[in-house]
Amino acid sequence: MSVICYLLSPVGFCSGVARAVDMAKQVLKFCGNVYITEDIVHNKALMRDMYGLGIIKVSALEEVPDGASVMFSAHGTTPEVFARSEEKELTIIDGTCPVVKAVQIAVKEQSKAGKKIIIIGNRTHPEIIALKGYAGGPSSTFVVYDEGDCDLLPDFSGEEVMYFTQTTLDAQHVERIINLLKEKIPNISRESRNNTCYATLDRQAAIRSVSEVVDFIIVLGSTYSANARALEEAAKHSSVKKVVRIDSEQELDLAMLSDVSSLAIATASSTPRSVVDNLVSFLDQNMEIEVREFDPRLNSVP
Repeated sequence: MSVICYLLSPVGFCSGVARAVDMAKQVLKFCGNVYITEDIVHNKALMRDMYGLGIIKVSALEEVPDGASVMFSAHGTTPEVFARSEEKELTIIDGTCPVVKAVQIAVKEQSKAGKKIIIIGNRTHPEIIALKGYAGGPSSTFVVYDEGDCDLLPDFSGEEVMYFTQTTLDAQHVERIINLLKEKIPNISRESRNNTCYATLDRQAAIRSVSEVVDFIIVLGSTYSANARALEEAAKHSSVKKVVRIDSEQELDLAMLSDVSSLAIATASSTPRSVVDNLVSFLDQNMEIEVREFDPRLNSVP
């Protein structure tokens, strides 16, 4: 009897990642080498390919030769880095995801209007580091991730306060933190924005929809990818019994599938389609599978 394998849609790159990758490849054709200080996107296999095409990673902007080309990742970078790049007369390729760019602009506008800014996200993530650069200083900008962070927020009585969110977090986690903020800060602006992007929401929704009818969920994405970790969290908090996150088929232990009759593959928005196809081929070569594509936006629960 074959194992049913649901391939959850969307599959492959989201539009922001696809845009950044296409930009990098086009620029490499003309410039030969392009410098980066942060990975363009968070996927090991993809970045290995990019290094082979001529991407050069350095630890700091100061290591980029004057007049060379520098590319900023899909997660964005700070205004300060833009200014320093211009001072070095670098050719700037801005790979910032348009969704992230829109959040940066909104944070800058609301900060200039005098509002206190609360950012829901991981303070060490490049997207949040960049976003803080568009807001005011430490006295007017606050980053929270969990309940403990919310408890440490000051009293905002009489202040104008607005929250924004990282685009790639677990949607249910974000909603919990938003509700905590609304309880703690009754005067928080109704114009505050949950910026979780559609690619993140759709992929998590697919996991939650299929979790009741499969035994096992494989999340395909790199450890340092925030949206891959969010997919893993969504799966672990669903009704499915087994969850594993892997970078590629080489990390999959087939023994984990010994008693599985159905499984689902969920892919991070930075995972190349080729990596997905390699995993499906690997499964097909080692066990009898029946692949079915599932998109909760188009289909009911299998």
